[in-house]
Amino acid sequence: MKAVLYICHGSRSAEGQKEAVAFVERLSSSISIPIQHICFLELCEPNIVTGVERCVREGAKMIYAIPLLLLSANHAKHDIPLELEKAKGMFPSVTITYGKPFGVQHDIVSAISDTIQQTDAIMLVGRGSSDTEAQADFQQIAHLLQNETNIPVYPCYLAAASPSFSDVVASLAHTGCHKQVAVVPYILFFGQLLDYIHQTLQAQQTSEVSFTLYPPIRTYDVLDRLVEKQLNEWEEKV
Repeated sequence: MKAVLYICHGSRSAEGQKEAVAFVERLSSSISIPIQHICFLELCEPNIVTGVERCVREGAKMIYAIPLLLLSANHAKHDIPLELEKAKGMFPSVTITYGKPFGVQHDIVSAISDTIQQTDAIMLVGRGSSDTEAQADFQQIAHLLQNETNIPVYPCYLAAASPSFSDVVASLAHTGCHKQVAVVPYILFFGQLLDYIHQTLQAQQTSEVSFTLYPPIRTYDVLDRLVEKQLNEWEEKV
């Protein structure tokens, strides 16, 4: 029997956990594989090993482990595979196939483009990572979005990389070169970040410059199709 294990990052925020669970419930509703569970890399339960254990307990002999991450950084490359190796050691007769983050996807960029309304500039806000590959991918996404919309795109990060979100907000507010700025969080789950983003934008909002915050990436239906595509590709190989 087959199972899908959706691997989320995890959040200290109860709201962030609820967002992740609701997202997985949405994804799983269109997947026909009988066993489906959510787990988290850190900060909340169930962890990855427990998630695998739950799948096995329900009869899974083959598990598709999908990291619900937007970009491939240290968590996707090292931390999650390490936890899955632990699980493989516990259940050697079970086949665990590890998937990949969403990565650079033209379909996601197009979905973002379709939502943008009447704006002079776009701030593309990433969570941030010290991983250079993830930073390069994020810059590529910003470039694709600018080409798609024909609107200037300012990529920035909430942590671990530069330019920072707060610095770009302050710069755009100070220069006043754009009157309407769309703030697009390239983030799956807000969690505790939402208050910080709101407060930062409100502090810089002026009569000359208006910042409009858009919803996080998890709200786009294109993610459902990308997960289905990944599962279908695995199924074809079996």
